[in-house]
Amino acid sequence: MTSAVAPQAAIPSTLTLPEHRDAYYGGQWHKPKNGRYAETISPGTGQGLGKVADCGAADAEAAIAAAATAFKEWRRVLPLERAKILKRIAQVLRDNAGELAMIDAADCGNPVREMVSDAMIAAAQLDFFAGLVTEMKGATIPMGPDVVNFSIREPMGVVGRIIPFNHPFMFCAGKSAAPLAAGNTVVVKPPEQSPLSSLRLAELCDGLLPPGVFNVVPGGKEVGTALASHPQVAKVALIGSVPTGRAVMRAASDTVKPVMLELGGKNALIAYADADPDDVASGVIGGMNFTWCGQSCGSTSRAFIH
Repeated sequence: MTSAVAPQAAIPSTLTLPEHRDAYYGGQWHKPKNGRYAETISPGTGQGLGKVADCGAADAEAAIAAAATAFKEWRRVLPLERAKILKRIAQVLRDNAGELAMIDAADCGNPVREMVSDAMIAAAQLDFFAGLVTEMKGATIPMGPDVVNFSIREPMGVVGRIIPFNHPFMFCAGKSAAPLAAGNTVVVKPPEQSPLSSLRLAELCDGLLPPGVFNVVPGGKEVGTALASHPQVAKVALIGSVPTGRAVMRAASDTVKPVMLELGGKNALIAYADADPDDVASGVIGGMNFTWCGQSCGSTSRAFIH
């Protein structure tokens, strides 16, 4: 995925990593119940970035319980007040965009300037959905004389988000914006390969959102399966591979919850006969997203040349 959003943040000269490396739920940091930690490695240097909690199903269940408790009050917060909170978080992201970009660059190997754009996009998504809180309207349907049906949009509850390694911060923050704006609470499973920026987001949001509204549980398959299968999770969303998408659908099937999947695009470049050859070549190369080694949902995978 690429964007025309221009970086507007100073990039620090040193890397500052998150202080906390455990699960964050209920407004507090919790050591993994299984006692496991895993080393995080920078793919760019091969150097270790420290250990991060490798949580399991019990940690996910505790986070879900905290989110379910918080939902009872968060859904009652006035929409415009929720919007104010999200806008404050968006500004915090802009203020710390350079630091967040450095973390993602170190943790997942992407160029730091591209990661600044990711932080800015996440902030823009928070602002965008904050602006839509008064647009969550129902409908009225005249059914006949003296009879009107109407619908009311209500938040669903706890939303689980399973995010990928290629844009970890943007997907963690940006993809939490809509459910939070609508009055839901969120439990995020960051990618095992690059969990640090999600943990830093939890540090930055601490005290801005009520406890339990936003939660981060680092870990692997156990955490993802728990989010998909737990009866208190009202909806689960995944950005990832097709096999993982199938696994999430299977895990979610017993509770018949809505599942949202983004499993990569199949994107074609079409060059017509009158196209400039240099522009076509530039478009093909740019579309392949070599910045992410082609591992991006917007990457060009086919070219049709007339």
